[in-house]
Amino acid sequence: MGNTMATDTPGGADQLRGTDAVHALSRIASGAFSSFRDVAQAIFELVHELCGMRVCVLSRIDLATNTLTVLEASDRAGLGVTSGTTLPANEMPCEFVARNAKALRVFNMDGHPAFRTLPAHTKMGLRSYIGVPLRRSDGTVWGTLAAVDTETHETTEAHIETLVVLARLAMFEFEREEQRRALAAHAEALAERLTMAKQLEEQRMKSVRLETLLETAAAMSHEINNPLMVLQLRLERMRKRCRVDDDEERDDVLVAVEAAAEIALVMARLRRVVRPVSTSYVSDTTRMLDLSASLDDEEMDEGGEQGAA
Repeated sequence: MGNTMATDTPGGADQLRGTDAVHALSRIASGAFSSFRDVAQAIFELVHELCGMRVCVLSRIDLATNTLTVLEASDRAGLGVTSGTTLPANEMPCEFVARNAKALRVFNMDGHPAFRTLPAHTKMGLRSYIGVPLRRSDGTVWGTLAAVDTETHETTEAHIETLVVLARLAMFEFEREEQRRALAAHAEALAERLTMAKQLEEQRMKSVRLETLLETAAAMSHEINNPLMVLQLRLERMRKRCRVDDDEERDDVLVAVEAAAEIALVMARLRRVVRPVSTSYVSDTTRMLDLSASLDDEEMDEGGEQGAA
C-alpha cells in the first residue's frame, strides 16, 4: 500500500492465524452489536488473533492539544491501558499515524531511530506496533486503531489492509452511535418542550377561565346590584312602616332585608375571586364555583367578617 510505512520487519511470514482468525472475523461479520463498545471488543479480538499483539486500542487524537484519549481498549499485557486514559500524543507512535495520515508497522522499537526514545518505549516498554488512521465519514483523520506489545511481533501488508477495513467499521459504528445519542437527546429535548407547552397551555386556559369569570362577575354585579340596591331601599322603607304590634309582618321584612344583604355580600365576594376552584354540585358530572376556596386567605377573612356582620 502506498500510504504504509513499514520499519524493521525481518521478512517474516505473510500468513494469518488460521481458524481462530476466521472465527473472530465471522463473529464481526455476523454480530448484532448494540453499542460501539461491543464492536470495539470484537475488533480487538480479531486483531489479537491476526497479529498476536496483546494490547489493542481505539484512540481519539487531537494534534492541536497534543492529546491522545483512549476510547476503547483491550489490555492482555497488564499495562494498565483502559478506556478514558489520556496521554500526550507525541509520546506514542499513534501521533505519527494521525499526523501523516498513513499506516505504520514497527517490528522492534529498540532499533528504530525515531521511536526508540519515545516514552511509549522507554517507560511502557512497548516494542512492536501496528496502527492505521481512523477516518470520519468526511475523510478527516480523527484517531487511530492500533495494536502494541512489549514483545516483538511480525506484521505484514495483509495485516495493515485488514486493520484499514476494521478501522472503517469501527468509525462507522462510532458515528452511528453518535447519531443515536444525538437523536435521543433531540427526542428528550422535544419531550421537555412538549411538557412545557402543555404546562403553558394549562396556565393559559386557567388565565382564560379566570378572565371569563371576572368578566361574568362584573356583568352580574352591574346587572344585579342596581335592582338589588332598589330592593334594599324599598325593604328598608317597608321595615320603617311596619306596625309595632305586627310581629309577623316585621319578621318577614327583616328576613327579606337579610336575604338582600346576603346577595350583596355574595356579589362582593364574587368580584374578589383570584383563583377559580370548582366543586361537585348535585353529581360528579355537574360542577360549580367554590366561592370560598377561590378567594385568597386575606379576602376569605374579610368575607368571613362581613358574613359575621
